[in-house]
Amino acid sequence: MNRILALQLAFDLMIFDVHKVDYDPIKDIEAFWNEYALETISANLLQLLSTYLDGGLEENKPLKDVELQEFATAMYRVLIAYSIANYRHIDPSKMQLSAEAKVRIKREIELSREIAEFFSRLSK
Repeated sequence: MNRILALQLAFDLMIFDVHKVDYDPIKDIEAFWNEYALETISANLLQLLSTYLDGGLEENKPLKDVELQEFATAMYRVLIAYSIANYRHIDPSKMQLSAEAKVRIKREIELSREIAEFFSRLSK
């Protein structure tokens, strides 16, 4: 199957998943945050953008096309899950992230706060 068609099919199937009676958007959100760190998300988004802008000609890609497709699909799935959770007024604090994900997220947020404070002090 054509790569683009396979990716489109994966995206379309996600839309059908949210209409299942037992669909739980929190599970998709948990799965995403347990899998991806903020720095990984940032790097993958930059690579997706670079691939788009360069037409896929970049020779030193850290990720293969299949890995980028998997990430794009996971990103789309979590965006749909957040949208459904918001629409259904589901409390996101019910998420059960892994201990590793909680530590990683806390560290990433603290680091980003320190960076923001540094630049804030520079701008004064």
